[in-house]
Amino acid sequence: MTGWTVDGAPMLRAASAEAITARDPLGMASFPLVPFSNRIADARFDWAGERYAIAPNFAPEPHAIHGIGWTSAWEVREACDDRVVLTLDHAGDARWPFAFAAEQVVALTPDTLTVTLTARNLEAFDVPLACGHHPYFPAAGARLRFAAERRWPPDARMLPDDPVEIADRQVDFAVAERALDCAFSGWDGVATIAWPGRVLQIESEVDHAVVYTPGGAPHFCFEPVAHLPNALSVAVAPGASHRATMRLIAQPVSVRA
Repeated sequence: MTGWTVDGAPMLRAASAEAITARDPLGMASFPLVPFSNRIADARFDWAGERYAIAPNFAPEPHAIHGIGWTSAWEVREACDDRVVLTLDHAGDARWPFAFAAEQVVALTPDTLTVTLTARNLEAFDVPLACGHHPYFPAAGARLRFAAERRWPPDARMLPDDPVEIADRQVDFAVAERALDCAFSGWDGVATIAWPGRVLQIESEVDHAVVYTPGGAPHFCFEPVAHLPNALSVAVAPGASHRATMRLIAQPVSVRA
């Protein structure tokens, strides 16, 4: 996704011409997270009594990150002015050993952008399979608010350390004043970003989020995800699916301040 504006106001970071030409997902407005989000330590994991090694994809880190959907070519199955359907069929390879089929449905109304990401297990046994979203938002003047039960500060290897209980469950800060790269669990599925003159509400049915606010950068991330980093905790049965919807709703300033 390369950007989204409402009445001329940017709700997502706009991708640069250079990022679009290079097809660089890290320069886009948002990209899909499937079949997992964030990091898998040292690109190795255990599942059903077996040890799996997958390809590290975020040098110089030794980890695997964000799954494979963000760097894969998706097929356009349907496209019109207010709706796009993209599909990805993965047969299993060195990047991820299990077969799955994924679909992104992107839908627009005058004030809402909805991205529904679904992944279906094509194996004959239970596999780890989860969907999430990685949007980038303009940082200038932004204030982020949401409710969650715990935050998971990263250790020196950028993996979650011991959790910290959030006493009143409220997270509320000016993005420019705090540098974070942190997961949160027990998210209630609603977050608000307020800028001078505009407000955006984020909604999702998943109950985890990752907040990335790199100090001094013109963008930040609030990522609705289904599990903690380095925790493949969503098991999907043969033929079953996992779904994560991200709904971005532009609101009048008088609604949320």
